[in-house]
Amino acid sequence: MNEEQQSFIQGVDHASQKEVIVKVTGQEGIDLAPHSHNRVQLVEAVTGTLRVTVGDREYFVPEGYACWIPAGMTHALTSHNRRIALRIFYFQHDGKDDVDSTFSVHYVCPWAAANFRFIADYGPAIGAGSDGLYTFCLSFFRTFRKEERRLVLPLRGINADTPPTLRKAMAYIHTHLADDIMLEDAAKASDTSSRTLSRLFSDVDTTFSDFLRYQRVIRSLELMADNTMTIKEIAYDTGFSTPGNFNRSFKQVMGIAPSEMRRRQRA
Repeated sequence: MNEEQQSFIQGVDHASQKEVIVKVTGQEGIDLAPHSHNRVQLVEAVTGTLRVTVGDREYFVPEGYACWIPAGMTHALTSHNRRIALRIFYFQHDGKDDVDSTFSVHYVCPWAAANFRFIADYGPAIGAGSDGLYTFCLSFFRTFRKEERRLVLPLRGINADTPPTLRKAMAYIHTHLADDIMLEDAAKASDTSSRTLSRLFSDVDTTFSDFLRYQRVIRSLELMADNTMTIKEIAYDTGFSTPGNFNRSFKQVMGIAPSEMRRRQRA
């Protein structure tokens, strides 16, 4: 985190509680060390994809989605895309539901995207005396949190209780996504048997195949956001044997086909 970023974060925490602070980033990389704010942070991934580390878990925010980071929650922001543009909103939120204190990722529909753009145009600060705009912002943010479809994309699923052997296997998978790897390969890389590794995946409610497929889909989303490869090229580059297999796996994770995701990005 550079001095400019540190200064901005400190400025957010010292701003008036009755203000919505707006930060719009350009086409640049992002790599922010763990930090927190005294207010809610709502981050929209306009272009590119975002990785958010919360505690001992890492989550994924695809392009065209936004994440809700509660006040006081320590988090780090990074991206594997060469360029990423974000709209970030900081505000006080008097949520009375337990869900308001949890991290979440939401789809940004055209209606929500239009409102994010509208609010961002009035930044960098919207005060309580701004002819009802401040009240509108808070009302919209609450509605967005409540109504927009949620997407849960934990990247590694690693926590403090994850056995070291499983950590090794997951790390091996991450570095060999494009290869034709099997359970036996990951077991050998983590110095265990295939049977033991299969049981370890089962203990965290998944399987080797499901975890591998899931990670490949996440990587495909990052490649799609760079917009330098065709869907067919992405399918092979992320280790799928055919574009048809890629299409089925992508739809299982994201709920839509890769072609629909690309259409949304271009729109």
